Amino acid sequence: MTADIIWQFNLSDFGLSPLDAWAFGWFLVCTVGYNLVTSLPPLWRGSLVGAIQSQRMVWMANMAQRQDRVIDVLLISNLATGNSFFASTSIVILGALSAVLGSGEHAQAVLDKLPFTTHVNPIAWDIKIIVLMIVFIYAFFKFAWAFRLAHYSMILMGATPAANLAPLDERNAHAVRSGRIAGIAAEHGNLGLRAYYFGMAAIGWFFHPIGFIITTTLVMMVVTRREFFSRTLSVLTDNQTRTISTSPPI
Repeated sequence: MTADIIWQFNLSDFGLSPLDAWAFGWFLVCTVGYNLVTSLPPLWRGSLVGAIQSQRMVWMANMAQRQDRVIDVLLISNLATGNSFFASTSIVILGALSAVLGSGEHAQAVLDKLPFTTHVNPIAWDIKIIVLMIVFIYAFFKFAWAFRLAHYSMILMGATPAANLAPLDERNAHAVRSGRIAGIAAEHGNLGLRAYYFGMAAIGWFFHPIGFIITTTLVMMVVTRREFFSRTLSVLTDNQTRTISTSPPI
């Protein structure tokens, strides 16, 4: 009983309710837990990420057999542009969130006019803004590192031994190395996108803790469907192209 009183007292110091704590806990379970569970080898191999990595390894194997690899470098460059865009967007979002930090009273006055919203004090408002900022800081670092790794992939492509000079085994070994580095870049970019998805879900917390739980659950369902039950995955696994699907996750 005493522990419950202390727990409630500590939460009230920050303007949060036990329902807020449960909602935030569910958010952590869905974000951190989803990333940990889906990185397990059995699930990874059956996901869209694993299927694309298999195709990426085939691409690198074909690249190693070509004499002219300009088109391969251009493809990686175009993929890197997307990571650069999202990294820049994360900075803009962080700037906007910093601007509304400390303006809880004015923002709450607007939200109070909407139905099904709960009133929170300025401290709770700032905590929610900080949570969103942490999510997009994480996304920025993921996209920035993915952008850098894409550059490393281009360097590896440029360092691929010439098809008419090096033996096949040497070229294939270099292709596997290039494919894995490109896959790591894609993995970080994918984690950055997930952060954006769940960042959108966190907006529900500003309206109501139950809304936060609902939006987090919906986002997790959407992400799960796209990565494990989408038509894109069905197309990729419909034939025998996944010859490297037994490779361990990157």
